[in-house]
Amino acid sequence: MRKCDLTVVTGGSAGIGLALARRLGRPDGQLLLVARGVERLAAAGHELQCETLVADVATQEGLTVLATRLSESPRIRLLINNAGGPFRTPLLDHHPDEASRAIDLLYLAMVRVTAAAWPGLVAARGSIVNVVSVAGTVATGSAPHYAAAKHAAIAWSRGLHVEAAAVGVHVLTANPGPVATAAFPHDRLRNHRWLRHAVITDDRCAETIVRALERRRAESFHPEWWRAAGVAQAVAPGTMARLARRSRERFG
Repeated sequence: MRKCDLTVVTGGSAGIGLALARRLGRPDGQLLLVARGVERLAAAGHELQCETLVADVATQEGLTVLATRLSESPRIRLLINNAGGPFRTPLLDHHPDEASRAIDLLYLAMVRVTAAAWPGLVAARGSIVNVVSVAGTVATGSAPHYAAAKHAAIAWSRGLHVEAAAVGVHVLTANPGPVATAAFPHDRLRNHRWLRHAVITDDRCAETIVRALERRRAESFHPEWWRAAGVAQAVAPGTMARLARRSRERFG
């Protein structure tokens, strides 16, 4: 890897993004953390002694700022698309603005950031990690706008994996289950006698994503047993819908 190779992490100021940056930012390359929150981003940059960029990748202004910065780096060894946020308005409340915001941040931002980074990724024959979610494989009825955007993102990421291979770029679609972060504390699950075992830390999630990346896998689940839920959704959608209704009644 050349000295100028760049690693880019969107949503890199906290949670899974920061945990990945801690593991993947290398002293022989450059690390760029991108996020909306000024204070948390500054703290993360100070911790890792790396470059930071304040940009909301769900907006055209933020994308322009990031694209300008990426155009200065001819080689990008790794792009981690991790920017996200909670969208929990019920579908029947009919808030189209929330649906649009979810699509912009969780799906379209991923597409547009990748496009901006693409020349550098091809030049370096680099890798992309698209942090999606098990919500992209299972419709739970909880955070429906979030789930809908994640379904779109996972379909796009899977397609990109196929096409990008032709130019030497590797794409990993990473699907975490519940991860305890500031945005998603999952307090109810963590306080449950049995379901607390379904929640992992952001560091544990990052560790398993890095392992999947090193193995050049096409797709991964974190923990891996969540893959079974995606299979069950495809094979028995009615059963999964009943389980989702029961879960929603109990946990909201």
